Amino acid sequence: MRLYLASFLAAALVWGAGCGDDGDGGDIDAPAADAQPDAPTDAGMDGPFVQPTMLSETGLYSNIGTKTIASGVVEFAPRWQLWSDAAVKRRWIYLPPGSKINSTDMDYWSFPVGTKVWKEFVRGGARIETRLLQKIGDADDVASWYMVAFQWDAGETDATAVPGGVVDDQGVNDIPDRSKCRQCHQPSRNKAIILGFQALQLDYDAPANGLDLDYLVQNDWLTVEPTASGQAAYFPLPAETGTPVIEPALGYMHGNCSGCHNGDSDVLNTVPLELRLSVTELGTWAATDTYRTAVNVAASLGSQGTHVVKGMDVAQSAIHNRMTAVGGAQMPPIAREQVDTTALAAIDAWINSLPAPN
Repeated sequence: MRLYLASFLAAALVWGAGCGDDGDGGDIDAPAADAQPDAPTDAGMDGPFVQPTMLSETGLYSNIGTKTIASGVVEFAPRWQLWSDAAVKRRWIYLPPGSKINSTDMDYWSFPVGTKVWKEFVRGGARIETRLLQKIGDADDVASWYMVAFQWDAGETDATAVPGGVVDDQGVNDIPDRSKCRQCHQPSRNKAIILGFQALQLDYDAPANGLDLDYLVQNDWLTVEPTASGQAAYFPLPAETGTPVIEPALGYMHGNCSGCHNGDSDVLNTVPLELRLSVTELGTWAATDTYRTAVNVAASLGSQGTHVVKGMDVAQSAIHNRMTAVGGAQMPPIAREQVDTTALAAIDAWINSLPAPN
């Protein structure tokens, strides 16, 4: 396979509403246990949408007892993964036969009606939950996507939909309610709704002939195909000399922070910070939005650091301090209650490699 932050306080308010925390569950739109679908039933390519109450009803497995994945369901993994308190995660996607992903905007894909995406969480060797995002309407809006998490039973024979969420384990990320799912997977924050299935996240050589960007090209999954670059990737990242320092840091922020912090997000109105990498801005690392909006840019919340990222000064870099925090000031807030020490080391190495501000 081929391969300025204007107010970090405002950011804390946004981040604190993230998906999968041990909060008080007090979202004003938190659904009741018998909540109805986000949208009316839609006769998609696989027939009318029916709200599933059990994971076995979603089409992920042909035999849930043996955990046999159904035909047409393909496993994938983004190269920069979201930290979820060390949970082991697996992901699958299903596209209805004959359909394609609209890739006219290579940074933000639009998925066909009937698309299903699942994410499984395993902790201590046991399945805890599996989340489902299913497109049930034509538009790219919240109402066109059904979102719910399923909690596995003790014997792992099946998993039950828990639209109200579950505080399943103090000290680690919890099963989110559907309102928390919508807070992250919404077009005002991320136009594509799905966060980890995108060009840059898949533009690597997946192991064991797995799903990657080249797989999508070879199997005709995209309406607009990227042009071969003659290199090992369609969208090569800027080169680094020696051991990579920049890519691990910017890749982590792309995978963990850019769902909210990107140029098309409503969060930009209060926090002008853009941490999403774009296929059109990879000439040099310095040309990326991350460098433009974060590196040696003054921060307004002095208690978290003088700069968003202050070259050669980890202690005065707000991003470092947000990553070491837990509770309302943490970054990212999504499915995190513990510090990702490996990612923190990568971020710190990058900060220490940068020049100090003038």
